[in-house]
Amino acid sequence: MRSWYNWSMVLLIAAILADVVFGLDAVLDTVSMVFAVGLGMAVAALLITASILLGWIVVRDAMDEIAAERRAGLPWRWRYLGWIGITGILIDGLAGAWNAYQEHVLFRTAVEDLPFVGVPVMIALASYPLRGVEALLMKWRRDKTAAPGSKPVR
Repeated sequence: MRSWYNWSMVLLIAAILADVVFGLDAVLDTVSMVFAVGLGMAVAALLITASILLGWIVVRDAMDEIAAERRAGLPWRWRYLGWIGITGILIDGLAGAWNAYQEHVLFRTAVEDLPFVGVPVMIALASYPLRGVEALLMKWRRDKTAAPGSKPVR
């Protein structure tokens, strides 16, 4: 059986035999279930692939930004704290969605019931003052290591 025609004939004969043995409703239900499950698996695979690709792009761009700021002598450590906070917020959201699904409650109620739910938000917000402190420390180090009598670098 080398051509598509031969395979289609085999499938058609198998469908006719299944119709004779099991009945038309069983055959049509089986065919529709196979298509529905196949389509569902294809959509799930597409969504999972898109999520992984999007996460990879976000992490790669964040690492590039950190490397560029580090080379330029700008504050960069604060971004790590910010990304830790944002990751915690996403994890809290996923846990809240799971709790809402399991307990059949509103999403807000499910998230509020999580312990330490405000910690990731506080970590993400704490990254901004850390940026200011880091910028002051970097400026202080540059001024301290500059040659005597030279103008400070801004």
